[in-house]
Amino acid sequence: STLELVDAAVDPSLLEPIKETIVKADGVKGCHRLRGRKAGTSLYLDVHIEVYPFLSVSAAHDIGETVRHHIQKTHSQVAEVFIHIDPSYSMGANVDKKRILENLERRNSDVIPRQRSAEAIVSDIISSHFPKKMCLEHLMLHYLQGRVLLQVQVSMSPEILIRDAMDIAKKAEEEIMKADASICQVSVQLRLGQQIEQLQLAASKSGANDRHAEKQ
Repeated sequence: STLELVDAAVDPSLLEPIKETIVKADGVKGCHRLRGRKAGTSLYLDVHIEVYPFLSVSAAHDIGETVRHHIQKTHSQVAEVFIHIDPSYSMGANVDKKRILENLERRNSDVIPRQRSAEAIVSDIISSHFPKKMCLEHLMLHYLQGRVLLQVQVSMSPEILIRDAMDIAKKAEEEIMKADASICQVSVQLRLGQQIEQLQLAASKSGANDRHAEKQ
């Protein structure tokens, strides 16, 4: 019919299965503003997905591409998907501090599997090879053509000499590279100054929860 040849809005009930596909993708914390339009027999989508707020841009983009792939594989009528990426929550001035900590703790406990895997690898290497020389503070993943680049932030004793710290960092980078073939570059960076209190507390609680889960 003529109506099938022109753009038309999509009934929200038809978008519900697609929303279920989106939220099942690794790294997606939620989605909103899922809209669609039909052109002929094809469906065009526009959606905002929510991701862990401290991911790198490349890691967030990787999640978006995973979502696109899952949608087009599962729903053959979808011709194109326009994906907007938003942080899963904001830390505005009016946000309650207790709620911030609860959100951080909950989200830190279920970061995308590749992030958790990388953190486990780096933590194991530091604890086994450099237990008294450095401590893991933060890790950020970047993706480049299927390869993983890591930025590893560590703390060391304030008495250590710069040349010794650089030597330890280089050895740590080599050990991490050997541990996983998908890691093509590692940059170990020494943190100066104190961590943000809320993030430090949430990270310590998340680590304690992980260790408790492993013992069970």
